[in-house]
Amino acid sequence: MPDTEVVPLPLDETWAYGPGILHGGFLLETLVGVGLAGATHPDPLAVSAHFLSATHPGDAEVHRETLRSGRSVSTTRAQLRQDGRVRLDAVVTSGHLGEPGVPDYLDAAPPVLPPVEDCPRNDAHDGHRNGITEQLELRLDPSAAGWMAAPSERAEVRGWARYASGRTVDPLALLCLADALPPVTFALGRTGWVPTVELTVHVRARPAPGWLRLVQRARLLADGWLDEECEIWDSTDRLVAQGHQLAGYRP
Repeated sequence: MPDTEVVPLPLDETWAYGPGILHGGFLLETLVGVGLAGATHPDPLAVSAHFLSATHPGDAEVHRETLRSGRSVSTTRAQLRQDGRVRLDAVVTSGHLGEPGVPDYLDAAPPVLPPVEDCPRNDAHDGHRNGITEQLELRLDPSAAGWMAAPSERAEVRGWARYASGRTVDPLALLCLADALPPVTFALGRTGWVPTVELTVHVRARPAPGWLRLVQRARLLADGWLDEECEIWDSTDRLVAQGHQLAGYRP
């Protein structure tokens, strides 16, 4: 059996929402960053994560183990534990992201957005502080932001994104951004809690500097569950990350 290493991880309130619940994308980025610290293959390529229960500010631990170390990729398992419980469990395939080239095949295109200055910043908080909108500058396409005007007929949200601090987006940050847009249920005029149950992120390239364009859509909302697919495009029109999650819908 692989040896498990335990790393202490204090979590502050920076990315908290409302009653001290930490943002899932931030937790995934943090967990994978600790899991790959010092690894032979430092760039996350594919991450599959299960969110088992909410994580709060305070002391936590990362339990990490190398499942496989090969020539081109490694596989690592990382768990975030708090109060004796596993809160987040992830399996990471990592490697080296090289210089971007011309795709051999691409059946996708970046979302068409109004200019950044014509997209309002998402700073909604419903009376609670929102660490996501504090740390990220998210500017949403008004035509896809149903809760800002009239509900849309499509379960799709799209917009511009960058870090409010000016931080450069690296491959780890893409794990956070893949879970950064408001839930697509908002576009349909449906408010409520949308907790992520499982999230898979494929990191395809190291982003170029500048604003990122994000689009997130769902194909099915039924029986209290929905899927969300997210694409992240950089300033050079390159698809740099893809996310797919299963989430609950709690009106």
